[in-house]
Amino acid sequence: MNQNPFSDFVGEHIKAPYRDGRQLKIARGKLVSVDGGFVKVIGDLGTIIINSKNIEKMSKIKKRRAT
Repeated sequence: MNQNPFSDFVGEHIKAPYRDGRQLKIARGKLVSVDGGFVKVIGDLGTIIINSKNIEKMSKIKKRRAT
């Protein structure tokens, strides 16, 4: 069974730098699902589905409180 290394982060608020062509972008939000080599992140600006091989690294973040 080939398990995705990001499956441990499901349900957590994450920050994931990823490559979009030649640009480096950062996805921030809640990691909803990991399947078929893709990850689904829901953030403040919407939903993004990223190919997991384009993700540089992933880290947990604390959700900021509204002030």
